[in-house]
Amino acid sequence: MLGAAPTLETKVAGGAQCRLLVVILNFNGMSDTLACLESLASQTCTDFRALVIDNGSRSDEAADIRLHFPAIEVLATGENLGWAGGNNIGIRAALDRGAEHICLLNNDTVLAPAALDELLLAADIIGEPFLLHPAIAYFEGEVEWQLYPIRPTSVFEAPRSYDPATGIIEMDYAYGACLMFPTLLARKIGLLDERLFLQLEETDYFVRAAAIGVRSACARRARISHRESASFNGRVTPDKTYYQVRNGLLLARKHRRTLRGKLGAVRELLWSLHGKAQALHPALPGWTGFTRWLFSGDPFACATRQGVRDFVASRFGKRINLP
Repeated sequence: MLGAAPTLETKVAGGAQCRLLVVILNFNGMSDTLACLESLASQTCTDFRALVIDNGSRSDEAADIRLHFPAIEVLATGENLGWAGGNNIGIRAALDRGAEHICLLNNDTVLAPAALDELLLAADIIGEPFLLHPAIAYFEGEVEWQLYPIRPTSVFEAPRSYDPATGIIEMDYAYGACLMFPTLLARKIGLLDERLFLQLEETDYFVRAAAIGVRSACARRARISHRESASFNGRVTPDKTYYQVRNGLLLARKHRRTLRGKLGAVRELLWSLHGKAQALHPALPGWTGFTRWLFSGDPFACATRQGVRDFVASRFGKRINLP
């Protein structure tokens, strides 16, 4: 005799042991979080639990989420621990509860009904520890892919290819909007680096995983939509620029072992900033204009300079906006 079909509440309830723990970080984004949870409740997969971590929202959004989903487990940090610190609470929970996999899922995402089943199927097909992602479309307008790799790429000597019918393709990076990996990996390489706070945490985790031979892939048959950078209030902001600059320099120090490698990372950062400056101010004449912009009062230039200063001073964690 078949058991009763899972209800909306039991499918997203936390606490019990499960194959997959899905961690959703909420920060002043309750409406997005509720939409994300509704999509989780519609999943064809039943062997998962959801854990919401309220990361210091201004109002008591944890209570509001519990009101809409009374059976769900919601943990409130009481302060903003950043993407890394908040998700580390979820990773620890997955380890403590014996989950086989953990999925770090941005709250500004909505999942297609089979997304989790497809990710778990991809993990079974690969048969070894991997960083796994779904195909990710931008939330607004017609379908435009944010993550949909066409050909395999790898930091290893050669990329691995799979039967095209599976839709799995290797990538030479990680993407944090939806990142699934076995808890075994966290036991081997540890938690996310909380110094980063926001931005490039998944890049750091990818490099650390690759150092022990763990690869990254996209299971393109798993589909989600992503609003992107809802917590930043936009895709391009001074805050985001600050973290990209400071954390990019920190990653270069951590992972670029040679002077040539570190200088290469700085050169890549300068080219990225040059492109951003030209996008913001198309009339800027080349590198001369870029230099003028860099020392101007533009909020993005100020954020860039502060990112460099804080890196040099080893001030990490949350950005402190100085007057």
